[in-house]
Amino acid sequence: MKKYLTGIIMMLAAALPAWAEDAILSLDEVVVTATRTEEEIDKVSSNVTVITQEDIKNSTATTVQDLLRNEAGIIIRDLYGTGTKSTVDMRGFARGLNTAIMLDGRKLNEIDLSGVDWNTIPLENIERIEIVRGSESVLYGDNAMAGAINIITKKGYVTKPERMLDGRLESYNGHTELGTLTGGTERIGYFFFLKHRQTSGYRDNSDFTSGDMSTRLNFKITDYLMFDFAAGYHTDDQGLPGGLTEEEVNHDRRQSTKPDDHVDFDQRYIDTKANFALGTWGDLELGYSYNDKKFDSDLFFFGAPFNTRRVTATSGIKAKLTVDTMLFGFRNLLIAGIDYYNSDVDNRTSGFGATTYSEISKNDTGLYIQDEFFISDKLSFSLGYRYADSRFDDSVSGFTTVTDEQKFTEDAYRAGVTFNYQKGSKIFVNYARGFRLPTTDELFDFTGAITNLKPEKSDTYEAGFVQTFGNWLQARFTVYRMDVRDELFFNPLGGQLGFGTNENLDKTRHTGYETGITAAVTENISVFGNFTYTDVKFKSGPYDGNHIQLVPKYSASFGADYRFFKFFLLAANLNWIGKKYLDNDVQNDFDKMESYTVVNARLSYTYKSLTAYVGVNNIFDEEYSEYGIVGSSGIKNFYPAPERNYYGGLRVAL
Repeated sequence: MKKYLTGIIMMLAAALPAWAEDAILSLDEVVVTATRTEEEIDKVSSNVTVITQEDIKNSTATTVQDLLRNEAGIIIRDLYGTGTKSTVDMRGFARGLNTAIMLDGRKLNEIDLSGVDWNTIPLENIERIEIVRGSESVLYGDNAMAGAINIITKKGYVTKPERMLDGRLESYNGHTELGTLTGGTERIGYFFFLKHRQTSGYRDNSDFTSGDMSTRLNFKITDYLMFDFAAGYHTDDQGLPGGLTEEEVNHDRRQSTKPDDHVDFDQRYIDTKANFALGTWGDLELGYSYNDKKFDSDLFFFGAPFNTRRVTATSGIKAKLTVDTMLFGFRNLLIAGIDYYNSDVDNRTSGFGATTYSEISKNDTGLYIQDEFFISDKLSFSLGYRYADSRFDDSVSGFTTVTDEQKFTEDAYRAGVTFNYQKGSKIFVNYARGFRLPTTDELFDFTGAITNLKPEKSDTYEAGFVQTFGNWLQARFTVYRMDVRDELFFNPLGGQLGFGTNENLDKTRHTGYETGITAAVTENISVFGNFTYTDVKFKSGPYDGNHIQLVPKYSASFGADYRFFKFFLLAANLNWIGKKYLDNDVQNDFDKMESYTVVNARLSYTYKSLTAYVGVNNIFDEEYSEYGIVGSSGIKNFYPAPERNYYGGLRVAL
């Protein structure tokens, strides 16, 4: 790690004297995620960052997860390198269940433990990504206790039809083909997207084939009424190579001990929004969304097949009123609304000569209100509240027949202050009370066993600043403490039979800080750097004082892009993840997983409508795993990440 940092520091030291007058940062960024309406990023009392379309073009990323790895406070764990079995973690929760993931404001978090399938979000379909760190339970309810990530897709704009074709070859016999069509008039905009990807994968039985198609249509019906429609379909099939012991990794890290494990996915969605301009009464948004996800998996245990077929269907209805007006001579921004989600899971599990059927539903209603009051152009206060009512209904037949109902009623609060002492700079403090409800897999076992669990609850205290120097350098720093009660946790040592069980912990504490810089060094050179410290410990119970597993105490990322000879762009980034305890090691008895450093680079050449590019991931051929777990017998298993690999492609705009 030291040699990489030394190289970066020397490069920056050499470049800094060459500052150019026209090297500038964007200081007028507007975000929608932090308030559910358009608001200047400087006015938000949170640690907010935005990945713009320009950032995406200038990065080495080929997936959304690649982009997020470079952000302060975000940890990615990808088991197979295909995106399906990956988690995105903020502020030390390890499972990826405490961060709300949204696509154009539509929540993607599932009600079970399957998590977000990141393969359904092609990078080429994305306009920008907004990241809000800290509890956002007031605005987004369940799953937003650690923060929210809103992925905003491309849409049509006023232009004649524009077509883009892209073909790419990758290591491991991989290839990707995609195309887009964009255009519009003053009244209608359209965006269409098609993509196919296929690869044999880094490991044996990690083959992956996927297809995507989506569209987004936006209509300006009148000056007072706008309508937005989006729809998409994703399908993939892939092998699941499983974990490897240390001995197996040392012998052949690309092998698979699960040569026949396999899973198929199909997912469809529609998302509609209507926006009404009501004059002095504000703006009203009404929305409806529907998403269904199907998967069919075949796994083998002790040589016997184990099949699971699951269909998850979620409908959502939203209504939001935004009133931006003057109150007692001061600006006041009020946002109020209602979210309703209904999710149904139909599950069939067959194995060991028996079949179990389960039907689970979740009805979730949330009422929220948030108000921002601006004392002046520099000082603002915000207050927010959410009331949430959720009900789970479960019916299981097979080993036994069980029906059950569980209800949860939760409140969330938020208060914040922001002081903008100069353009592009701010100091902020906030307090928030958040929550996360148990998932269906945590509450109901496939055999019909029922676990009585409480929702997680948190109190988060946060303070930070953003300092901009001129128009070329911006520094960010945030410190936080999160006290969590009843944190939901899988205890591998619990349960009457000793096979582990889901349970609530008494108390845990998440503390840390997030810091970063962004600099436009010259007209042609931009750099960024982030460093994160995270400390998460049990604060009571039998593991009091122990560290929670899978959370690295230290992590960092650095990157730069350089334009030269007018047509060339060179981008490089470094990600360093510190040591962490293996999953299930609640007693901290085993050695930590080793830290690792991964460096990626990409070179592109653009001339008129043609772009050619080549990239190298993991340049220094680091052998590492992003995830490891201790089994019930004390045997450690790892999921090896890809070694050095390459890609190259050609993009044509027509």
